[in-house]
Amino acid sequence: MQRFEPYLDTCILFSLLVPDSGSKAALHWFSGQKEQPIWLSHWTWLELTGVLALCCRRGDLNSERLQLIHQEADAFRRERLSLVEVLSADFLQAQNWLRQHPDKPLRSGDALHLAIAQRTQLQLHTADQQLLNVAGALGLSDLVRAV
Repeated sequence: MQRFEPYLDTCILFSLLVPDSGSKAALHWFSGQKEQPIWLSHWTWLELTGVLALCCRRGDLNSERLQLIHQEADAFRRERLSLVEVLSADFLQAQNWLRQHPDKPLRSGDALHLAIAQRTQLQLHTADQQLLNVAGALGLSDLVRAV
């Protein structure tokens, strides 16, 4: 089954909000989305908040810039993004993949993103090469798309 509507990985969302090495590709990707729905989960939103807090703790962002990014992110979410709920079944599916494939470099958060994408029939758009590789190794390459 081919998935068309994108489910946004945290790395793409971060690069859209904070200038970094992935921003050019993220902005190019975003400009091609037109009016198509773009999905993210509450898990994506939590991950973004955690990464931004880490950037602040490391001194990469000051508190004023952090506050501004949060305001921009909230406005972007309201105006352009759609939220998908994370269900208990998503956590169970992620856990199942982690148990079945302990030899694969599958991170728990990535397993959760894949489970959400699988359940919702969305395609996880990411710039994370490790996630792309492990999805392929698990036979889940139809769930992901490189940005």
